[in-house]
Amino acid sequence: MKAIAKVFLRAKHWQLFLLFFVAPTIAEFSAVGVIPTRIQSWHDFGASGFFYLGVVGVLFLCFLVWFGSMGFFLRSIVKPELRMGTRFLIFALVYPVVYAPVFLLIADTAPAWVILPLHLACIGCLAYLFYFVSKNLVLTEGKRPVSFYEYAGAFFLLWFYPVGVWIIQPRLNRLYANHQPTSI
Repeated sequence: MKAIAKVFLRAKHWQLFLLFFVAPTIAEFSAVGVIPTRIQSWHDFGASGFFYLGVVGVLFLCFLVWFGSMGFFLRSIVKPELRMGTRFLIFALVYPVVYAPVFLLIADTAPAWVILPLHLACIGCLAYLFYFVSKNLVLTEGKRPVSFYEYAGAFFLLWFYPVGVWIIQPRLNRLYANHQPTSI
């Protein structure tokens, strides 16, 4: 896992932009002509639709690995008295991976009152990842407790990652170059 984290921590902003924005955009445009316009269940996707879902799934896993790499690395270089716990971070990284295939299996049969809370929990997990990484980034740079207003910029840059990756990743690259972690 350390080798994969190292790849994401040392990656340049343009490489991540290609991976997280350009590649999904190309996959989306190529899938438009292949996936049927009217899908009533996941059985209607066909082989090309499942290939598209596989590509999107791999890209989503890369996105979560990037956030996990940033979160664990930044936490490792924050002053010990300012460190945040990792229990919910791990949950926030694992839940979307478990939820996505479950959603595909139950989406056409489960009622909305079952799917909606599960879906909102997934969105909450992703928001927590933005919070954890942005707060730890500012804690690392400031070396003192911070309020939301101090890390809100980083939070929204991560939320709008096609723009934010151009600003956040160079900061992460500098921190990684200056602090070779003992463990991630």
